Amino acid sequence: MARKFEATGDFVERLEGTERRKAIPPLEIMERMGLDPSWSVLDIGAGVGYFSVPLSESVREVVALDVETRMLDVLQERAVSRKRKNIHALQGDVLAIPLMDESFDHVLLAFIYHEVNLPTLMLEECARVLKPGGCLTIVDFQKWETPFGPPVSERKTPAEVERRARKWFSLLAEFGEQVFYQLEFKKM
Repeated sequence: MARKFEATGDFVERLEGTERRKAIPPLEIMERMGLDPSWSVLDIGAGVGYFSVPLSESVREVVALDVETRMLDVLQERAVSRKRKNIHALQGDVLAIPLMDESFDHVLLAFIYHEVNLPTLMLEECARVLKPGGCLTIVDFQKWETPFGPPVSERKTPAEVERRARKWFSLLAEFGEQVFYQLEFKKM
């Protein structure tokens, strides 16, 4: 199970703030995902919709999964205010995703990998819900000191993530930034 965060005003502001958007530009990350307008995307650890809301403008459907219902309440309010009818909020655990097998074209794990205590099980669940040939994007903090994020001791390197994922996925591309890295995988 992933760590829970409170959907308070200050926390939401930090998640959505200008400083974070400069360091972690959602549109740039999405561009690298190679999205198709016909796709159904699962955003795991969606929080208040940092990626779900902009994703909903580029794909047919976004299912936003999070363990924290208050985060999803904020996400739904944001979706309604932006008239985004293709975002579906779902409370659930990444280690037992409450969705059918092979139901998504793309899965996004943004800044959640380091939070999960059983990453192998999480990756297996991602593979289960992805259609054959589906894509997985993992975005997480670099394993060095950055202006924000978890302690360095909790972070994983791209190589560590790739080694764990190769049972189900082949690595298509790797992008490294000052604050984060992005790995693009295809389900084998």
